[in-house]
Order: sequence, then C-alpha cells, then structure tokens
Amino acid sequence: MLPEPIRADSVLPWEDGLAIDRAEDDLPGVSIVIPIYNSAAFLEKTLRSLMCQDLNGVELILMDGGSTDDTPRIVDHYRDILAVVVMEQDKGQSDAINKGYERASQPILYWLNGDDIILPNTLVAVRRAFRDNPGTEVVVGDAYMTEKDFSPIHHFRFSPEKLAFSYLLDYAAHHLIQPSVFFTRAAWDAAGPVRLDHHYAMDADLFLGMASKYTFLHLPRDIAYSVYHEDCKTRDKRAESITELALVQARHGGMAEARRTLDILVGLFNEAEAASVPAPTPAPPPPASPPPCDNVLEAQLAALRETVEKNQALLLDLDIEAV
Repeated sequence: MLPEPIRADSVLPWEDGLAIDRAEDDLPGVSIVIPIYNSAAFLEKTLRSLMCQDLNGVELILMDGGSTDDTPRIVDHYRDILAVVVMEQDKGQSDAINKGYERASQPILYWLNGDDIILPNTLVAVRRAFRDNPGTEVVVGDAYMTEKDFSPIHHFRFSPEKLAFSYLLDYAAHHLIQPSVFFTRAAWDAAGPVRLDHHYAMDADLFLGMASKYTFLHLPRDIAYSVYHEDCKTRDKRAESITELALVQARHGGMAEARRTLDILVGLFNEAEAASVPAPTPAPPPPASPPPCDNVLEAQLAALRETVEKNQALLLDLDIEAV
C-alpha cells in the first residue's frame, strides 16, 4: 500500500489493485541513483513509481543539488524508502550521478531522473534477466517517450540488432532511452564515469562506451516512461544538445555520424531563417523600430547562425584529428 500523496495528481494510473511481483532471494541487487534539482513538479510520481516494485535488494540513492523549491518536503515524505539522501550543491547532473555511484553498494546500477517513470515490476524482471543470463553487463528494455500526462509520443522497441555499437553510433537517429538501461558495476568501471563537461549527451557517451565493449541484452517489455516536457534540457537547449552529441559521436569514431548529427542543426537554422522571411504583402510604412517578437526571432536566428559557424570550424578540427 503506497502512502498518501502530497499532491492528489501524483497518484499513478496503475496504483489501484497493483500486484507486486516478489523478488527471489537469489536475484542480484540493484543501486538506483536519483539525480534531482528543483524537481518538485514531477518527483513524487517518480518516487511512487519506484514503490510499485519489490524493493527488497534495491538501494535508492537520492542526490539533490540543493533544491530551493518544494523538493525537500517531498523527499522527507518518502524518506523511508531511500537508503541515502544527499542534499548539497553539486556541479550538475553528471556530478550527481558520479557521486551517487560512489555510494552504491549493489552489483547492478541504474539512474532514474526526477521526471521519469519506471513501470510496475520492472526491477524484478531486470534482475531476473541478469541472473538468468550470466556474463551480461547491460540490459536494455523497451520504453515510451511521453508527455507529462503519460500520453505517448513515441514507442521505442529495441532488438539485438538495434543495440549493436555500429547501429547506436548514429545516435541521433538510433538512440537509447536512458531510463530503460541497466548495467553492472564492471560496465560502469569500463566506460564511466560520466563527463562533468557534458550536460546533454552524458548518457550517449556512456552507452556508446559500453556498446563498444559489450553485447547488450534486450529485455522485450516496456520498462520506463521518459517524460518529455517544456523544462527538459534537451528540449530547451536543442542546439547545444545536438552539438554535444556530435562531439560524443566523433570521440567514439563516428565521424560520418557526427556530420549527420550536425546537419540536423543546419536544418534547424534553415527552418528558423525561412520563418524569419515574411510573406510578400503590400509594403506598409516602416515602423520606427522592429516589433519585439521580431527582435526575439532575430536574436535566436543570430545565435543559431553563430552555432552553425562554430560547428563548421569543429568539423574542420575533427577532420584534422582524424588524419
């Protein structure tokens, strides 16, 4: 029985009548890092989704970067399920993840952002997959990208072929959904920690590093919702996230794939530039100054143009390094 929520809209659709699948004693344990900062709008749903699991053998490590909203009250309300709570300033999400794993004691590792959802009974299924497939270092399940109300945007179904390094290297087109990926301490030690200078593509860098060393096991069931909303970093800072991903791909040897990723940025620039050209109309008397919306659009276009120009120089540098 889940505790009463702080907010009524935090109750998950499947809570009523949910049967929890119990974990066998021989299942490997899992440590879950929850990196958050000012996550009050979503965090309660995330924590309640974790409670829709058998948490025996599960270690929950919450790393809060010094939230100033209602996050501390939510954390306190669900404190009993958390093995570790750290609430202090950090250097960003990557730093919180790294510090969380330094505290982790279980052989399987995972992180769940404070605005994503793990689906019921996922943890038992994943732990069984590791137990029943000795030598497996990474397990990937299927997942949905959703809106805040969990209405689906896209259903990600994977397969062994879609989890190969050569396929994932074109990560902009063939990316994983971060909350559907579990890995062992050995895989983390081989490909981690995540880079502190990465703010958008740290998971891509980590998973490509793992894919270059290990064969991923596909678990054919939906295990997570990745919630895509207006506050998402990759939604708000798309040009920056695309640029960072291209650098990651190049670092892993995907020069052609990096160029294709940067072409996405060029396409965004062309769309923005086309949108800035008004349709032909009879010319009115020119205004004394551009309307505020035009000023904003022109500023965005200038920023995008500058990013594209920097990426052209970046491609030149990548070519030189590849020689």
